[in-house]
Amino acid sequence: MLHARRLASAVVVASLALAGVSGCRSEPSVAAYMGSAGDISEKEVDEVWTEAYDALTAQAKAEASAAERAQRETEATRKAAGEEITPAPTVTAERAQVPFTRTDVLQALVGQEIYGRLATKHSVQLPADVPYAEFAAQRKLPADSTFAKLYIDNYYLRGLLTQSLVSTGAAPADEDMRFVYDQLAANGGVQPGQDYAAWKAAQGEQNLQAVAAAAKLREEVEATADELHVKLNPRYAFDLTVLGIEAEAGPLDLLTADFDDQWAVPVDDKS
Repeated sequence: MLHARRLASAVVVASLALAGVSGCRSEPSVAAYMGSAGDISEKEVDEVWTEAYDALTAQAKAEASAAERAQRETEATRKAAGEEITPAPTVTAERAQVPFTRTDVLQALVGQEIYGRLATKHSVQLPADVPYAEFAAQRKLPADSTFAKLYIDNYYLRGLLTQSLVSTGAAPADEDMRFVYDQLAANGGVQPGQDYAAWKAAQGEQNLQAVAAAAKLREEVEATADELHVKLNPRYAFDLTVLGIEAEAGPLDLLTADFDDQWAVPVDDKS
């Protein structure tokens, strides 16, 4: 169960979702056009995903092999003690399940560029003690994988950027607060029977400042993306999140940003 009081203390999760690829540049090999930052190819996206799949496959095989050895050692011990043994079936590795999609990979790669630029602008740096291994384990991401580092770096940078944009006494737009309420209510984060007015009245100053700061971050993300002329291949469409929390069931978006429809030009899906 999520509670409103957790909003301010949660590290902000933000992600960039920019729609569309210009019709005159509809190359299926390009996942995202990033202007002066250079394009992100589908090959690059696939390499990051495949790296994780291979790591998880190797891990599953190692675990299956260890379980097989343990099973046979147990059977040998029991047989040596005079028991009749029927050998158990061979332990085989299950097919690896990558806990993220190629769209998530592109989102992380785009976010790396956008949030890296904003971090430089606001003199924000990642702490030296980012708990990569612990965070990766909690999110069930392959340790030391490219995606895990991208995801975790973006996660912390978004939180630090939001903190840098907090203003004392800042009042968030009512439409932003209502969106946060709707997201929480849809995911069990609001007390039963508590309507929007009652929920908003119960929010403390920190929560209000967090939403207002996230709205500022949304503006800066949009402006940076506009400066870069970022355009996405529509097959990798993803929502833009500027405020969120890590819930038990996974990341929960609380506030998102929209982009101009002119970026959403169709591209033939040849995947």
